[in-house]
Amino acid sequence: MDTCLFKSDSIFVNAMHALPAQDDAQKNDRAAALLADAAQLSQLCTTCFWASLEEEEGRQVRGTLCLCSPESVQLARRFTKPVPLTVQSLVALLTASPRTPLAVHGGLKGLEVWGILDSEPEGLLRLRIAGNGILLASRSRRVLALLHQGVASIPVASDEASLSQLVARTLGKDRALEQRSNMPAKLIRVVTTMIRHGHGGTLVLVPPEDESWRSAVSFRFCFDEPSTKVLYDSVHNFESLMGDATRGYDDLVAGRTSCASLTALREQYEAVNFLRTLSESLFRRVGELGLIDGAVIMDMDLRLHGFGAKLLFGPEEFHVAALDAVTGTLRRGVALAELGGMRHQSAARFVNANRATDVFVVSQDGRLSMFAWSKHLQTVAVVQHLEHFIWEYQAF
Repeated sequence: MDTCLFKSDSIFVNAMHALPAQDDAQKNDRAAALLADAAQLSQLCTTCFWASLEEEEGRQVRGTLCLCSPESVQLARRFTKPVPLTVQSLVALLTASPRTPLAVHGGLKGLEVWGILDSEPEGLLRLRIAGNGILLASRSRRVLALLHQGVASIPVASDEASLSQLVARTLGKDRALEQRSNMPAKLIRVVTTMIRHGHGGTLVLVPPEDESWRSAVSFRFCFDEPSTKVLYDSVHNFESLMGDATRGYDDLVAGRTSCASLTALREQYEAVNFLRTLSESLFRRVGELGLIDGAVIMDMDLRLHGFGAKLLFGPEEFHVAALDAVTGTLRRGVALAELGGMRHQSAARFVNANRATDVFVVSQDGRLSMFAWSKHLQTVAVVQHLEHFIWEYQAF
């Protein structure tokens, strides 16, 4: 297990590798030294890879390592004695702390885990064990490199915005993205919850202006009209009040209003924080509705119609197009049987019959796929491997 699988000049290590430190303060920073040392980075990646294949008490190893030094972190639990980074120590620590990142740095004595981070400074490099043999390097929610199925790659889309644009361009949904540019970030909160609870689930997005989809859905649990708008109202009120508070702050800084308005502004921000917390909680609760069999049905204006729904569709067989979200490659003529289990095949058939809808499917193993009708390709398209772009959101 000491065999180094990652060469110092591999694309995965190069994506993490930083230029050598210049000033004296940086030279004494062991995290900066690690980022500048390709050999130690390759050893770090190799150790994480072997740890990803292990199990502890029947549980697969998952978790995150942050490259940082104690001096750069305000809130962390430091060990009295740093723990040498080995496969065995990593398995034990990530089993105990699967969601809170471990703090790692390097030095003359090798790689060490010096503590557990409770607060992360912006811009830290993160190395995440996201599955068996799956490693993901990122910084500031930008994916730098991915190792999946033995292949290291640099994603063609590195963050949420560029990923949305890639999908929109490929599927011919540019106009929908323009109209609802902030929708991907909101959906992330729902599907992340489905990934976290381990049951998987299906989220169906229907058009708010067209209800023809209703004949193709059999609800087990359906909300009344006022209840469908709870999430919509919460998000709308938050965004409206946030806009008012931001404008109020700008006016205060620019001297357009007096300091007497500072109290009112503080009260506004307190209300904003309350609505933000409420909205985040509601998004998580929508994801939790996927714990029972059946789809969660929500429209693209965030009105929640119901859950436990059965999708109705015909038995016809057809082929789909598959877009790999990591490499950007597009495969045509993919048979339904190649997509996965019944959730995936049902989603493809539903979209084929209801082309204004989008369907997100989360597998029990955490894979995330999106099904949509492609205007460019004139067929159902599935965007695969989306889960690799949202791991950092799972802590929220």
